[in-house]
Amino acid sequence: MIVGAGVVALLALAAVVASLTYLHLEPTGLSPVRNAVSQYGITDFRAGYRAATIAFAVAGIALATALHRELSGQRAKLVLLLLVLFAVARAAISWFPMDAPGTERTSTGSMHGVLAIVAFGGVTAAAFRLGSVLSSGPRWHSLGPVSAGLGWAMLGCLLAMMLSRGLPWLRTKFGAIERAFYACAIAWFAVFAVASVTSAR
Repeated sequence: MIVGAGVVALLALAAVVASLTYLHLEPTGLSPVRNAVSQYGITDFRAGYRAATIAFAVAGIALATALHRELSGQRAKLVLLLLVLFAVARAAISWFPMDAPGTERTSTGSMHGVLAIVAFGGVTAAAFRLGSVLSSGPRWHSLGPVSAGLGWAMLGCLLAMMLSRGLPWLRTKFGAIERAFYACAIAWFAVFAVASVTSAR
């Protein structure tokens, strides 16, 4: 069961990467340095963005399933809950597109912001929690610092994205910072999906 869940997580991650690569290669008119990933969802290429978000949701559920089989105890349950919250937020977010830059705030755009916070905050918190669980547990002990390290990298990206709202020079780099967060999150998922498949200790 754990191997199957790990394989599904890896396949879903491959779909995420393929969808994002497609979006970055197509003539969307968006800059990977300046523009948010979510802006693909308000272009004619929104289907690619939706495919990426749904695939990431599948990866979240698959990894939660694998970890549920591999880990036990109350401390591990929080990791699973955070992954489920991540998956729900990712699955829903493309149906609540962001507001176009420079336009009035809408309820749909506000919901998009909430879902983004839940997803990004959820996976960051899951990385920290899993790092703590593994560092003091018998399974995958060596991967504890890896999880925590990627958690710190994601947190750094989140703080930079928050600061960019008030710093014009940083705001022009928002897209690059968000994509760095995506890279860290994908790497975290990949590490534990591979661990699930290989039953690493």
